[in-house]
Amino acid sequence: MGKPPSVTPDGGFALITGDKSSPVAFGRYLSAGEKSFLEKTGFTPSGFPPVNVVLHSSSENLPSLPALNVDAMENGVPRISVHLNSGVQGIETTQLLAAALLLREFYGEHAPAPGSRVPRYPDWVMRGVATLCFPQEETNRIPTSYLKGGSPPNLEDFLIQRPPDPSDPSLSDLYDATASLLLKAGLTTPAGQAAFRKWVGHEDSKKSVENSIPRWVGGWEMKPVEKRWLLLMVGNSEESNGTVRLQNTRESLKAYDTVIAEGLTGGVTIASLSRDKKMGPYTLGKLSDRLKGIRLRANPLVIPLIDRTLILVGNAPKLSQRKIEGEQKSLTELRGSILKKSEEIEAYLDWYEAMMLPIRSGYFDRLLKTPESEIKKGPIGRHLDAVEERGW
Repeated sequence: MGKPPSVTPDGGFALITGDKSSPVAFGRYLSAGEKSFLEKTGFTPSGFPPVNVVLHSSSENLPSLPALNVDAMENGVPRISVHLNSGVQGIETTQLLAAALLLREFYGEHAPAPGSRVPRYPDWVMRGVATLCFPQEETNRIPTSYLKGGSPPNLEDFLIQRPPDPSDPSLSDLYDATASLLLKAGLTTPAGQAAFRKWVGHEDSKKSVENSIPRWVGGWEMKPVEKRWLLLMVGNSEESNGTVRLQNTRESLKAYDTVIAEGLTGGVTIASLSRDKKMGPYTLGKLSDRLKGIRLRANPLVIPLIDRTLILVGNAPKLSQRKIEGEQKSLTELRGSILKKSEEIEAYLDWYEAMMLPIRSGYFDRLLKTPESEIKKGPIGRHLDAVEERGW
């Protein structure tokens, strides 16, 4: 007879082994994954029945493993079970564990109705949860060619993309990493977490699952999530050290100047490209793509300059040379005003930190320190000191 189930600290999993062995390491693995799931989604530990994780010994020779089962117990509560081969872990295992955690929250304390269909969450969600909560030892880096002129990934295209076949591990790992960052982008805020929990659906125990679950989490605004997603991919790129930040104004202007200088070389101008029917559309298109790439990390002060340049580049074939030159002059003036405003903001922030903050960074201590000065006394001062010493 096997050992009694070992339940994880937050009650999400019950580990069941078919022999007398005690896979402590796998139990810790389940506990860490459950803890990460609760932290990232905002779900709280509950009294819902745990997911039974059954480890079958290799001698059982069950070709159908791993497998996920959902049924009802006699007392009307759900029973969710994940059956695994002992000692075998992989991406398929983590995906089943992720799906089981989502289903546990979906059903809560209410068993599925007889004959009802078990809901299936979108692949990008299940694989995203699996990668976030049960990460591999080696982090998968994401290529970000869109920062060097390529077109940025499109969120709507990714949502309808079919996951790669597991037989191609490189593409499969890339898809999983991308999905996990999209999920992370949506779960960044408390409001995003609340929307995700509502979408998962355990608040409504009678929720119908006859229709497929939407590919997108209801309550997530697509554009803000897409921008955070692209920024997170930059931080997880092959060239990155794992961190990402918005550029300051000078960095953004320098990136803008570089794109314009490299896109308009050899005396080429936007006006001349607009008249070049052969190479003009291609060159203007590459310039537009690079501007879109630097916009992702640009300082908010510089974004209007990039947006107006994108509009000019896009409309150039339909504009006269006079209008193009007039708009370019206006963009030059806008760039100058942005730089001036940035310098004024920096000067104000420096003054505010130096004069108003009770706790300072220390950057200005040397300037604020009053130098010690030696007091020099004349004959009158020395006479008064002598009188004080004798007493009145």
